[in-house]
Amino acid sequence: MTDKLIKRLFLKILLFQLVFLGSAIFFSIAFTAHFKYRLGNQLMAAFRNDLLMGDTRTAMLELPGAIRGDFTGVKWIPSGPSQAFSIPENIYFSVSLVYSQSVVPIYFDEKRIGKCGELVFYYYRWTPIMWALIVWSLLFVVSIPVWLREKKKIVYEYALSVKAEINESRANISAQVAHDIRSPLTALDAALKNVAQLPEEQRIIVRHAVNRIRDIANNLLEKNWRQSKTAPAACPGVPACEPLEVCLLSSLVDPVITEKRLQSESKPGINIDFELTAASYGLFAKIQPVEFKRLVSNLVNNAVEVLGDKGAVNVGLAHEDENIILTVADKGKGIPPEILAKLGQRGETHGKARGSGLGLFHARTTAENWGGSLGITSELGKGTTVTVKLPTVEPPAWFVSRLELPSGKTIVVMDDDESIHQVWRGRFESARVKEQGIEVYHYSEPGKLRGWFKGNTAKAEDAVYLFDYELLGHKETGLSLAEELGLGGKVILVTSRYEEKRIMQECERLKIRMIPKGLAGLVPITAVDSGERIVDREETVKKAVDPTPASGVEVLIDDDALVQMTWKMSARANGITLKAFKAPAEFLASLETFPKNTPIYVDSELGEGIKGEDIAKIIYARGFETIYLETGHPPEHFVGMSWIKKVISKAPPWGDDNDQ
Repeated sequence: MTDKLIKRLFLKILLFQLVFLGSAIFFSIAFTAHFKYRLGNQLMAAFRNDLLMGDTRTAMLELPGAIRGDFTGVKWIPSGPSQAFSIPENIYFSVSLVYSQSVVPIYFDEKRIGKCGELVFYYYRWTPIMWALIVWSLLFVVSIPVWLREKKKIVYEYALSVKAEINESRANISAQVAHDIRSPLTALDAALKNVAQLPEEQRIIVRHAVNRIRDIANNLLEKNWRQSKTAPAACPGVPACEPLEVCLLSSLVDPVITEKRLQSESKPGINIDFELTAASYGLFAKIQPVEFKRLVSNLVNNAVEVLGDKGAVNVGLAHEDENIILTVADKGKGIPPEILAKLGQRGETHGKARGSGLGLFHARTTAENWGGSLGITSELGKGTTVTVKLPTVEPPAWFVSRLELPSGKTIVVMDDDESIHQVWRGRFESARVKEQGIEVYHYSEPGKLRGWFKGNTAKAEDAVYLFDYELLGHKETGLSLAEELGLGGKVILVTSRYEEKRIMQECERLKIRMIPKGLAGLVPITAVDSGERIVDREETVKKAVDPTPASGVEVLIDDDALVQMTWKMSARANGITLKAFKAPAEFLASLETFPKNTPIYVDSELGEGIKGEDIAKIIYARGFETIYLETGHPPEHFVGMSWIKKVISKAPPWGDDNDQ
């Protein structure tokens, strides 16, 4: 496009030059002809009387001096008997591109009736044309810098217009994409109401994915609005000026990590780990949730990219004094100190072929806008850790920071998912609630709960109720059931939909608090006995980087991230602590920290030609005997391997359908 504009400018200037040249030549010729004619008239007046009297001799003698420098020649052509002559003698000029003539007639009287003859003056036509060409050449030289300046101006203005068009196109595309996403989002929301066949954790994953898509659509619309209007000054440095909210960070980090694991499925050697612990429970910060997810996503992307096709990324969430600590650590090559000091600045990057440095820059500026900070530590050959510190804030009123159970009272659990009942059984056993005379009742159907409530009014009056919101297969919800029975503040809603405004508003109206269902296994439980609190053992266990596993821990060695995710979900649902390893070397390095009776599940095909049965034999030789080989092949393929207790499928072994 710029070439066309420049060519058009060139043609305009060329046309101007040609028109000017033609005009200069035309006017120079016309002016010269007029000048020569007047000069000829003056000469004619000087010799008129002599020529009228027939005295051509005087004219022949004096005309050569008179015409010198102005004419190339002159010829007298008489009309009567007078003698004709020419200067020089026998002159002959034809009127052409080279020569021209000016004819001056001589009359006998002033009325110009009788013509005596005419003087024909010849002159060189190219003398004025040469001067016109010289003037045109000077103008042409002057026009060169003008041409260059205009060319530069065209290129600059075109670049600005292209940039404006690109920004407008991006804004239009963003708005269109955000608009078009709305329809499938509505369909997905409708479909989510009919997913009774999906387990609870899978419903959570789907719901998080839908919410993330909605966040992206909203963010696109917000950015489009900000580009079309003057950006408010309240949010300097933050790309999307969404309002600050008090958010539970674990609920934001977890779905992002799930998304990143699915994205990295094409790299089976990459392991992304985020393990929720007691130290990560109930950590709230005042942030912008969409930007926080973007921050975590960028940091994990950076860590994965520097690893190449193999390595581990560990994401941690804990607290230190009044700060929340988010860490993203990779076991890559590390960063030299001279480069480390520059990272976090715009345009500074390391270890990425086409990196722009904007991911770290965005993370740093975003954290600082929230009153936090970003730090990077690295050791060559060992890896890099990015630490984001954010100030903690008080949990909102709806959040249950600690589940306090009064001694001698009753707990009623209402949930349609048996795996959640198993989680609560494990938690209450760990908290030794029976020793405090606390009874626990489990129900999966609203009708049976109503029956118990009517038949045990004394216990029901002082009980603590843990209700799920969604009761699949029933028209009631946990909230409608609580309102029907008039339980109010005695109910704690345990749901994965705790962030939905409608549910929050209902809980506020009914004075009901909530526990995120994914954190049911982590909420601190306190049983009160005679003024003395007996704290849940899990609350006192602080997980270090390489904790010594207690009895009850089980081990999975599998290089498939999706298998690890599935097994971890199943283990958590069944109240089992599962330690997952991607590479056999990682487990063998920490082998001595596990009790000899630890159940160990080894994948038959571990990648890079490593066979699980060979690894199992090494583990068996170290004194471990409860070793299972998980594989998609029939058990008959592994006959005669005495060190393997049993060959099982790739499905998690816990639950009613899987007996070891």
